[in-house]
Amino acid sequence: MKKNFFIPKEKLKKARTERGLKQTEFAEMVAMDQSQYSRRESGKVPISNAEWDRFARELGVSKDDIYESELKNNMDYKDNSINAFEITIKAPNNFFQDLNNKLTRSAL
Repeated sequence: MKKNFFIPKEKLKKARTERGLKQTEFAEMVAMDQSQYSRRESGKVPISNAEWDRFARELGVSKDDIYESELKNNMDYKDNSINAFEITIKAPNNFFQDLNNKLTRSAL
């Protein structure tokens, strides 16, 4: 089952709201439908480099002031409820036990 990780863009939202702009107003400024903009601000849709540049320009800030990566480490979140990715390793049943034995022997 595929998991979706919504990583909200809090810096972008803060910059927008500090200027007294509603999503509909800002979306219009950046030539975007409000629902398209909302999905970007909420983290449901990634923001392209060109969009980050346009958002910063319209907000009158530097891109660094509002930019937030699409992927974040768990530790960046207060409730630690978001994982950026998940890895599954398929190996023979004895693989990890054999590896552990080899590592233990080499440490002695």
